[in-house]
Amino acid sequence: MIDIPEIPKDQIQQRVVAMWLGSFYGSSGYVAKRLGKKGLREFQDMGAHQVADTFKRLELSEPKDLAVAVATNDKNLFGSEVSVVEGDGWVEIRRERCAIKEGINAFARLGAGLVAKQHCKTCIESHWRKVFADLGMKLEVEEKDEGCVMKISRL
Repeated sequence: MIDIPEIPKDQIQQRVVAMWLGSFYGSSGYVAKRLGKKGLREFQDMGAHQVADTFKRLELSEPKDLAVAVATNDKNLFGSEVSVVEGDGWVEIRRERCAIKEGINAFARLGAGLVAKQHCKTCIESHWRKVFADLGMKLEVEEKDEGCVMKISRL
């Protein structure tokens, strides 16, 4: 029998990021090629609505609960350095280091046509803004060199 090696957590997270990026951009590229920009927008809208519906089914309806859920995945699945800060009527997801953005930059260095700025715009405008709007919330975003700050509040 051959021993199967254990992979350290940071390497698992890097592989999860690579798999997520490959799946997301592979699917998006195919949809865009077959259905054009309008089809891609519909595909992205459908994904955002599904995420919002999942949050609703999980009964996550408060900005704080949603921010903790997002930050938990970012930290544990992807390896991002992330925190959640709550204020009066708002909550912020602070990504000091976004592992997805880091993964995009790594792919770009290997010759992939992905650019972190383009990804960040897609992440914010084509996904999270729509998710939070579906949940009756407003999203403000400040992009940082290695991450971003997403401020969530009720409409």
